[in-house]
Amino acid sequence: PPYSASRADPRAPTRRLLQAAADGDLAAFKRIAGKLDGGKGRLRETVEGVRDRGAGALHVSSGRGMLAVCSYLVEELQVDVDAADDSGDTPLAYAVRGRSIDGVKYLLDHGSNPDKPDNKGYTPLHVAAVSGECEIAKILLSRGAHVDSFSSHGTPLHLSAFCQQDGVMKILLDHHADFNKLLKPVFTPLIMALNAGSLKCVVLLLKAGADVKGVGTVTPLITAANNGQTDFYKCLLEAGADPNVPDEFGHLPIELAAYNNRRKDVEILLPVTSRIPSVCDWSVDGVISYVKSCPSVEDDPMYKMSPADMKLAASEAYRRQDYITAMKLYTRLTDICPHDATLFSNRSLCWLKMGAGVNALQDAQICRLMHSDWSKACYLEGAAQMLLKDFEKACDAFFDGLKLDPASDEIAEALR
Repeated sequence: PPYSASRADPRAPTRRLLQAAADGDLAAFKRIAGKLDGGKGRLRETVEGVRDRGAGALHVSSGRGMLAVCSYLVEELQVDVDAADDSGDTPLAYAVRGRSIDGVKYLLDHGSNPDKPDNKGYTPLHVAAVSGECEIAKILLSRGAHVDSFSSHGTPLHLSAFCQQDGVMKILLDHHADFNKLLKPVFTPLIMALNAGSLKCVVLLLKAGADVKGVGTVTPLITAANNGQTDFYKCLLEAGADPNVPDEFGHLPIELAAYNNRRKDVEILLPVTSRIPSVCDWSVDGVISYVKSCPSVEDDPMYKMSPADMKLAASEAYRRQDYITAMKLYTRLTDICPHDATLFSNRSLCWLKMGAGVNALQDAQICRLMHSDWSKACYLEGAAQMLLKDFEKACDAFFDGLKLDPASDEIAEALR
């Protein structure tokens, strides 16, 4: 048992108290609690002081659905129904994780906050989404849980997509969850469902009206092509996905499919893809032969350069206004040094010069995620929003940057 201990262990009485709570043994719980209190008449404080990694008696009894103990703690001792353990989890989160429908209902009936997040921003609804607890999700939503509460891993809808929980996803969508909400720069629930390989979740999101354009070069169709998801093309194309949008290296979905010898994918994509001028034989075999005859990406001299030489070449390309070459070099560098925010910053500048607002915004937001105190990242985000004509968000980003660097001339100029 998780709270068993020897009698010689000085923590034994407190461990036995938590074990009694977990077992639902109310008589034993009262007896041990009384001994720990020692007749001081401060039973509530005594019980609330007994914790294991922050989890108290109400946490463990809620997680096991032991309502008799829960009732005693909440109604007689009046312990804090929303007390958090060391991870920020409340008794309600324990009840959800323990799949105790009765425990969830009881705690909500007695004032538990359905939206109290843990240290990562997870609410009880996030927990239900991860584990696919449909009935519990319905209960939480009926009691006012926020359907789009945001955590470090997105909304409950993001998590239902990532964990392939189509049952919970349908419930969330029925409660008007935002199916286009972005996690970080590019991850919509649809992209997460594709990466998870859940056709059921993808179909649900498309029926709800999820955007099939994607963000920048990260489109649902490119994602499906990279993942070899043959069964996903039909629903994506029927929903309006554009097969003529390339990835960041300029490759169309049909080229990605051909490169990976996915003949069936090429057969599906060929009739809906605009003819590539350099492909003489516009047929399934012709496309595959063409792609196979092209030099591989690794044959590009760029891939043989050292990172230092690549940075120098990128800077020189930018100075001579060859923004496409500079962008490609910075893209390669981000693969080598994915935690170097200056690379994303420089690539964002390239995108801005090329008029690619969505891509510029994506890289600027990555910079802000990496360095929230960097005024340059705020400026880049503002400039990208200006290009996208979202002037309100542009001003917000510029003002954020000005707070970080009041002396910034470029931000001051942008705000004029």
